Amino acid sequence: MPLLTAALITTPTAAHAATNTAQDPLTVGAIQGTTARSPYAPASGNGSSSAKYQVRGVVTQLARSHTSAGLEQYGFFLQSRKSATDGDPASSDGVFVFMGTFSTLIGGYTPKPGDEITVSARVAEYFNLTQLTSAEWVTTLTTGLDVAAEVQIDDAIPPADRAAADLFWEQREGMQLRVRAGSGVVSNTKTYASTDDAEVWLVDRDDPVLKRPDPYGRRVFRDAHPLDKVADGNGNRIMLGPMGVKAAAGDSSVLLPPARTFDTTSGDAVGGLYYAFNKYGIQVGSVAFTRGADPAANNPPRPADRQRELSIATFNVENLYDFRDDPNDGCDFTGNSGCPGVAPPFDYVPAGQSEYDARLGRLARQVVTGLHAPDLILVQEAEDQDVCRVVAAALSCGTADNADGKPDTLQELALTIGRTGGPAYDAASDRGGADARGIVSGFLYRTDRLSLVAADQMSLQVAYRGAPLPGNTDVANPKVFNAVLPADVDRSTGVDGANVYTRAPQVGLFEVRAAPGSNDRYRLWAISNHFPSGPETRVGQRREQAAYGAAIADAIEATHPYARVVFGGDLNVFPRPDDPAPATPGDQLGPLYATGLHNLWDDLVAEAPSAAYSYVFEGQAQTLDQLFVNDALHGDLIQMRSAHLNADHPDGESDHDPQVARFQSRAGLTVGDASVVEGNSGRTPLIFPVTLTRPMSQALTVCAVTVPGTTTLPYADYDPYLGCRTIPAGGVRVEFPVQVRGDRLREHDERLTLEVTALSAVRVVDGRGTGTILNDD
Repeated sequence: MPLLTAALITTPTAAHAATNTAQDPLTVGAIQGTTARSPYAPASGNGSSSAKYQVRGVVTQLARSHTSAGLEQYGFFLQSRKSATDGDPASSDGVFVFMGTFSTLIGGYTPKPGDEITVSARVAEYFNLTQLTSAEWVTTLTTGLDVAAEVQIDDAIPPADRAAADLFWEQREGMQLRVRAGSGVVSNTKTYASTDDAEVWLVDRDDPVLKRPDPYGRRVFRDAHPLDKVADGNGNRIMLGPMGVKAAAGDSSVLLPPARTFDTTSGDAVGGLYYAFNKYGIQVGSVAFTRGADPAANNPPRPADRQRELSIATFNVENLYDFRDDPNDGCDFTGNSGCPGVAPPFDYVPAGQSEYDARLGRLARQVVTGLHAPDLILVQEAEDQDVCRVVAAALSCGTADNADGKPDTLQELALTIGRTGGPAYDAASDRGGADARGIVSGFLYRTDRLSLVAADQMSLQVAYRGAPLPGNTDVANPKVFNAVLPADVDRSTGVDGANVYTRAPQVGLFEVRAAPGSNDRYRLWAISNHFPSGPETRVGQRREQAAYGAAIADAIEATHPYARVVFGGDLNVFPRPDDPAPATPGDQLGPLYATGLHNLWDDLVAEAPSAAYSYVFEGQAQTLDQLFVNDALHGDLIQMRSAHLNADHPDGESDHDPQVARFQSRAGLTVGDASVVEGNSGRTPLIFPVTLTRPMSQALTVCAVTVPGTTTLPYADYDPYLGCRTIPAGGVRVEFPVQVRGDRLREHDERLTLEVTALSAVRVVDGRGTGTILNDD
């Protein structure tokens, strides 16, 4: 047996001193203690004990990682043998030994799974992880142990209650845990590029979630949702991390295998329990997945019939930056000096032109095949750079700023869509809506259906209590509106900047053709938004942003009574109710609901609850991307869907799923019911109102005919009607009078029907009106 190296033996209490000798080292359980913090570590904060303590245990697993600077990091998990624990289930029998950049312990020992060793180490707390540091090898007691037989390996089956789950994990911190074969994946494999860190979340194979008959319902939700209790905190989630697979491969760049939501584990996966970034994660040595249901097939959007339908989407394209260094921008590109509020490194810039081109191609395919080429896309997280213009169906770039008033990235995406087999799109945005690092919202719109209305025709007076910014008076389409954040806004959860919006909403006014080539056109107001991140933070500011958005919608409807209004984007908070985050509900989108806008999430969750989400966070589905519409546009709604192309997939082009809604694009025609008192003589008109859901840009001829009812003697009490009338361009109503004959006969009330049809392309919502002749004898 190797010689025993010298070790400093000091203890925090006399009782510990009696047990901590070179011949009688501490158990791992004694080091861990029965609370979240080791009794041997400093009483608070991050740091390690000044003294070293001898600890005995089995090396169960090696761990490896690297920092964002590329430094290799080593460590291993140490666990007491079943026969040598402290016997207290409240204390964990495992602990992580941090080695830093060294692959051996002080004393030259290279950790090897199956070795039972004694180390002398400082006890540290590092962001609530108990670990051993500055570890010095004392002795190797045994080698070649069967780890699975010698140490306790519990099944990872945490309770659903979050507080109980936290206790479950804390009592097993550093121990080996088993994720059972058949456990279900509830998120994609998420990778953090700078460190090659990764995570994937699951629930145990016997969890009630996995017993749901709908395969797309086998997941948990973070926001209030009919498929989730939410209040329990979803403590049943299990996170896997990559430190074990990296060590097994001897390569810190190795990742967890790619998994998507609804996959299952192909076999048992075992690893040490680690804690970092406020999350417990099992650092498995290996894991494999069996393919499950394809999230993209979960109630996907359907193609619009563009002869009679309009399709509107919202899509956060997640840091769509090009590979051109804007000479006018100090915080645009790797190597730039930075700008106020933004400092290098700029990790949102693509690695190279080929990577940028490939990403554009993948995004374009999502627009064309997954979204079915919507007529209008509300876009978020595009770069605002504008040094290029489109010339002969290609991007021509220079150095002059504000080349054509359109974001280069969106123009380039539009061109790529065309080359991918999609329709022609154009881009629009107001650069005044960009944040400090150049993220801006905007629009992509199909030129065969939509066109921007002249800027001088979209005058809008927004009544808001905050002092407006000077840019509010600019004449532009699209244009942004913003104001100073009022002093009484709740700042207890933080704010982002001094104004209401960090990224001001883009308000665009579009003329829409009822169908490609149609002479009938109407106007659509679209408001593209990107609220600040973090549903639990900036709560007061986000609610104020919703209040300003409601004021914009009110201003539109006040002066445009038949306006179609869509307000959407990445609102970064859940639909109403937005609890349990924050703990005290802020009703952050309340002003939008209060002003009468409809959140189409409500329509989606009623029709397809398992598909009602747009984002996945730590294994929990949630809705951050939303479309609100006013009464007029809601009346045109056909269907709302979420295109699950990204959030559930390890290779998604964004961390958000686009939302897509289809609407009737043709004006709707309705004939109303009518009644009249018969009278004793002469003729009295029975007037049937015929109305349109919106004005048309051309005159509409409507024809009508009366049909006798079951209780009406033909031609007895009214004059048959057959004729046509015209609703002029810009009008919405015409009346058809049917002459009723008065008499003194005692008889039942009589009924007849007026059937109408239109001689132009409209949709008949209700073409039959019931007329009632009320007997007064």
